[in-house]
Amino acid sequence: MTKRKKVESTPLLPGLDASPAREAPTRLAPKRLTSGTHHLRPFFGYYGGKWRDALKNYPPPHFGMIVEPFAGSAGYALRYADRKVVLCEIDPILAGVWQYLIRVKPEEILAIPDLAPDGSVEDLAVCQEARWLVGFWLNRATASPRKRPSRWMRDGIRPGSFWGQRVRETIASQVGAIRHWKVYTCSYADCPVAGPATWFVDPPYQLAGKHYRFGSEGLDFAALAEWCTLRAGQVLVCENAGATWLPFQHLAEVKTTRAGRRSLEVLWTNQAETSPGTSLDTGT
Repeated sequence: MTKRKKVESTPLLPGLDASPAREAPTRLAPKRLTSGTHHLRPFFGYYGGKWRDALKNYPPPHFGMIVEPFAGSAGYALRYADRKVVLCEIDPILAGVWQYLIRVKPEEILAIPDLAPDGSVEDLAVCQEARWLVGFWLNRATASPRKRPSRWMRDGIRPGSFWGQRVRETIASQVGAIRHWKVYTCSYADCPVAGPATWFVDPPYQLAGKHYRFGSEGLDFAALAEWCTLRAGQVLVCENAGATWLPFQHLAEVKTTRAGRRSLEVLWTNQAETSPGTSLDTGT
């Protein structure tokens, strides 16, 4: 268990001033926000990602800035990609992939070759970040990039779900839409944003989050709970049924990547609404 950190507002880094005088993440009506959204497909699959359920189960952002302090594959932010987006990720591999995607040119993505059924990403003459990106496409929704193709990929099952021409074209067509995103290799406690925003907090789950390189065993959930309640703006905290570190409310039963398995998702929010079409008083 990591040492509990003092929870306090962190000074903004240059370019992230959210005060009304400068880059104000002005509170907007949900209808106005969603009418101009720019939905992107996932840049890579990730264990526990929220892209599939973001629109169906989670409230839309009320603020012009979205912060994901446990970035992962940023499934929520991808649904509102034209907003100001800040990703914080303690895993340097994930942060490196996002920083690469923000700067890479479409033609560089298109030039990354296919991988032979018996090949390894180490065989690719590309940068390390590109190898990590390909590695996330060698298996479905993993917590870390793989080096060799999974059996499903080798057997040609659902070829569009694994690294290949279709995936390359999708990623290349989208990288220009996230140039304005900001990514930081840091823990949630060191997030450089202060001030109101929509905070989509999706940490490794208390009971089921041991599959990550930086998993639930390294989190002080009491400190995380305090940090979440002190955020300004709209706070949406994801968890699984059985978590006790905040007064979570039932959200939905969702599909998982495992055949026949479903997950009971819960949510804590400082807003009256919980999900589209549902209202439940769970404020602080």
